[in-house]
Amino acid sequence: MGKDKLVPVVHAAQRGHDFAYHVLIKHLKGAIFDVHRRKISGRMTADDWYADGLEVLIKCVNKFDTRQPRAKFSTYFITALSNHATDLVRAHYTAKSDFEKTIMSDSAEADGYCFEQGTDTYNPEKLVILKDMLQHTELAQTAEFKKAALHFLGVKAMTTSSSGRRLEQMQYRLKKAINHAIEAPL
Repeated sequence: MGKDKLVPVVHAAQRGHDFAYHVLIKHLKGAIFDVHRRKISGRMTADDWYADGLEVLIKCVNKFDTRQPRAKFSTYFITALSNHATDLVRAHYTAKSDFEKTIMSDSAEADGYCFEQGTDTYNPEKLVILKDMLQHTELAQTAEFKKAALHFLGVKAMTTSSSGRRLEQMQYRLKKAINHAIEAPL
């Protein structure tokens, strides 16, 4: 490993010199936008990513060992930045995040938005099957589940309050019924 020219600058930043951050930003700004271009450009604007990159830079400066560094600071920073981008993408695609955003959000219900009506497939056959299943399939016999299913689909707001666990069970049953209808042979 060659001599890292940024270690003294990082050490100065750790001691509280504000100008050291300007030097670090000057040297690492390209890396911030490179990671944005490679990993997260479709999900976040460049300005928002730049702000996140500066937050990651501050955390990296605080945690970096300037006495006995095991890697160059730029490598350490780019790795942390890539991991942060990966975390943001994972958080975007988690089922729990989708559930919280679309169904359980109070602000979504206040805005009249309960369910994103879309699919990740553009296969016309699957879309027809899904629409047919939703129109003609009886999902459950209980009135409570029917109300919850209408709530999940964004047709009607939920008037009675069920426990969070109960709603999760109902959501699971609805997903299972949809999945069964999609996978059914034509």
